[in-house]
Amino acid sequence: MPPRLTLNLSQRSAPLNDDRAFARAYVDEVMKTHLPQDYWSLSPEGRIEMTMNGRRYARHFGIRDVPSQMMFITLMWEVGANFFMFSGFKEIAVSAVEGPAKIDAFFEVDSDLAAEAIMNADPRYWYPEMAGITGLNG
Repeated sequence: MPPRLTLNLSQRSAPLNDDRAFARAYVDEVMKTHLPQDYWSLSPEGRIEMTMNGRRYARHFGIRDVPSQMMFITLMWEVGANFFMFSGFKEIAVSAVEGPAKIDAFFEVDSDLAAEAIMNADPRYWYPEMAGITGLNG
């Protein structure tokens, strides 16, 4: 599993209700620093669109707070865009657990299960319609 991402106070308290503002903050403050290989390999609009789609997934799974949404998206980058489809992660994703506890639980998934998700990552999930997912309103 990737190391835990630590968000500074301004990131945790930022009013990022607008998806585009959230995506810009994530790309500039998290992705550029912690995921430079992905940051530099994508177009600026691609980074924003993928981040907004990642947030849609997070909301779909009941993750409403900004720091947890950022961590969820980071897991999509580090484990795989469809990590939540795999055993161990899937059960947590659909559980009624709140955002921060859900993120903590994702980090407790057995390393063999995490390896399965990493080895079978499907980047089409960054674009739900490409993966055949409909009705993802977040």
